[in-house]
Amino acid sequence: TQDFIEFGFEPEFIGRLPVRVVCEELSADDLFSIMKYSEGSLLRQYERAFRAYGIAISFEDEALRLMAQAGAREKTGARGLLTVWEKLFRDFKFYLAGSGISQLRVTAELVHEPKRVLDRLLAEGHKHEVVALDQQIDVFTESFRRQHDLEIAFEDAARRRLVERAQTEKMSMADLTAHLFRDFHFGLNLVRKNSGQNKFTLPLSAVDAPDKFLSDLVVQSYYPAGRTNEAG
Repeated sequence: TQDFIEFGFEPEFIGRLPVRVVCEELSADDLFSIMKYSEGSLLRQYERAFRAYGIAISFEDEALRLMAQAGAREKTGARGLLTVWEKLFRDFKFYLAGSGISQLRVTAELVHEPKRVLDRLLAEGHKHEVVALDQQIDVFTESFRRQHDLEIAFEDAARRRLVERAQTEKMSMADLTAHLFRDFHFGLNLVRKNSGQNKFTLPLSAVDAPDKFLSDLVVQSYYPAGRTNEAG
């Protein structure tokens, strides 16, 4: 009671508080247990949050203990963990969403050097995204063949440009190819009718200026002597 009075509370007010509880300071071990075992802990909340981005996050005990120690230094009880977690994972939540990364392992290295780990993950995610987008080009060409009975392929430079455009324009490869080549089956059918050609290898110009490329190809099919080697 005297502690409350010395802190500035009126004795009459303190008298209206029949039950008083003294809270002991939470240790790093206490905070570790709260993170790992309590119902609705930050660990579970962040698992759900990252799962919404398509990322499975997991934690090593060593990393959790380091975070518990940082939380204890805040000297604000379990609420100190909120500060630690938000500061540590803010950039991960922002940059990893849509990066192609599907797994995040929280290690001691991540706690000590979060920026370094994030940069490495983003580089890995970029590589995974490039591979995935390139594979989706083959999905498009196969779908085009089944739908229109026309075989198309892309030169390496054209494939690289498609991947670059998908990344830059924040589009899926399916949406990008549907947009760029939406009229190609009409034009290529004309070329097939005029020349009998059924297989086409599309160069970089077909990606950069698809309408012009297709128009030129159709015109050339009417005048075989003037055809170029742009399409094989």
